[in-house]
Amino acid sequence: MSYRVEVDFAPMYECIASLNAFLYKQNHTAMDAGKLWVREVQDRFAPVQLQKMREVISQTGDFNLNPYIWSCPGERTVSGFLSWFEGLTTGELFEISGRFGQTVPANLPELRSSAAEMLRVWDAGYFSGIDPQILTGLQSEADSRKKTLGGGNDMEVYEQATAGMRLYPAEELKQIILIPQYHPRPLVTSAFFDEYIFTSYSSDVLPPEEGRPAAALLRLTRALSDETRLYILRLLTGQQLGFTEIVKHVGLSKSTIHYHLIALRAAGLVIAHVSGKSTSYSLRLEALQALPQQIGTYLES
Repeated sequence: MSYRVEVDFAPMYECIASLNAFLYKQNHTAMDAGKLWVREVQDRFAPVQLQKMREVISQTGDFNLNPYIWSCPGERTVSGFLSWFEGLTTGELFEISGRFGQTVPANLPELRSSAAEMLRVWDAGYFSGIDPQILTGLQSEADSRKKTLGGGNDMEVYEQATAGMRLYPAEELKQIILIPQYHPRPLVTSAFFDEYIFTSYSSDVLPPEEGRPAAALLRLTRALSDETRLYILRLLTGQQLGFTEIVKHVGLSKSTIHYHLIALRAAGLVIAHVSGKSTSYSLRLEALQALPQQIGTYLES
């Protein structure tokens, strides 16, 4: 059974993505924006506001707003979405969650109120002031990506957008919603539901400074500059290996291998073969083959 891919974008998606990028410390080292951006944003909020954000995020657990953003029939700016979201009846709140098979917390109405308040604070203190070219660029990326869909190439479009995530059809999976995101670059994040998957993929929508290399070229050259990562690529040449197998071959800790795989995936150097709950990895030759041209284009520009 095959699945269908849809590309979607709305400012509310990026608002959530930026907030998660800020609050989830485990991802700060892997993000292009890094800890410097986190410190700069942190200075915009009072300590009590930061504490309240962390408390609300902790309360939400695995609860995900993407199904609500996707289901919103009207304007999906921060203010437009929140007005619709807060206007939903308790029955409507539960109905939308149930439609996606999402685990619904018993205190969903109270959680809705806390989340909406947190998002308004985040929007006022940070998101409303971001470079408008970010949102314009993300919308343009979504529009361009939509045009590549057609003729049953959904799986290929998904792999290209995610720089190597190959998602195999499953009996229950019906639809994937692809969402471009900027703030958590180069991370690719997915929320899995019974019949739907929401995948937010990295999009470099702002150009580099004059004379500086593009972010994609930097990720590629940095990924190749490490001995362990080169060894992992050699292991993956001509075969698929699971995470545990890679750990065993390389002889380093799981956390270290996880870090290296994030760098390799961000550079598009490995294919992540995802089938149900199982993931294995193999070499993605396209990125290596494109390297000479990317370097040549940069040097001659």
